[in-house]
Amino acid sequence: MEQDKMNEYFGSVGIRFPRDERELANFNQVSKDFNFQGNEHVIDPQEILRSIQPVTNIDYHKRTVLAAEIVFQLQNEKTIGHLKLQKLIYLCQQTANMTLHTNFLKQAMGPYDPIMMRSIDKKLRENGWFEYIQGSFPPYKPLDKAGAHKTWFERYFENQEPQINTLLDIFRKATSDQVELVATIYACWLEAKKRKQIVSENLMIERVYAWSAYKEKFTKIQIKSAYHWMEQKGIRPAHI
Repeated sequence: MEQDKMNEYFGSVGIRFPRDERELANFNQVSKDFNFQGNEHVIDPQEILRSIQPVTNIDYHKRTVLAAEIVFQLQNEKTIGHLKLQKLIYLCQQTANMTLHTNFLKQAMGPYDPIMMRSIDKKLRENGWFEYIQGSFPPYKPLDKAGAHKTWFERYFENQEPQINTLLDIFRKATSDQVELVATIYACWLEAKKRKQIVSENLMIERVYAWSAYKEKFTKIQIKSAYHWMEQKGIRPAHI
């Protein structure tokens, strides 16, 4: 129990330790070419310490409520599942500039937080909103209190609700692969802007393929088309 609490705390501040052989193998694959380069003029230890805040039950509840709203709106779509739900949480958080407790890691399928996903499934079931049933289509089944999250959603996300609704409408019929590609491009785009790089379709193609060998399933034309589509829809990182 104490070990679980420690893992949860370190995860909340961006430190995640592999918990089984699969996660260790994934960590080794992702980090094998990692080369840390520190810049004393950029790294501010005091700013890092100020940014570390205790995680409360409200933080966990807030992200569960957002997940419930996404599932509620898309519950009849066969494409909604763990992968699409996580990518939509990521895109909602980024495009609407939310303060949300997540720790999206650079996984093969794009930004992904496996611990958050297990927590969300558990809380959706405990609240009587939805139950995830693997192998069922759609996999999220409404429970007796489905829709009761709305009061909390309006309280937490009143200012971001229009952006959330727009995003969910855009991706309502999108496949998991399509949402995965958009979320990956968004993460690559965000990283490039932080590095003050000139963002272009060629840079996005390069970065998507560098993300993971798994991304080779996407063609250059698909990546290029998705990048320009995101520009048209305004799904892009704000100025940094």
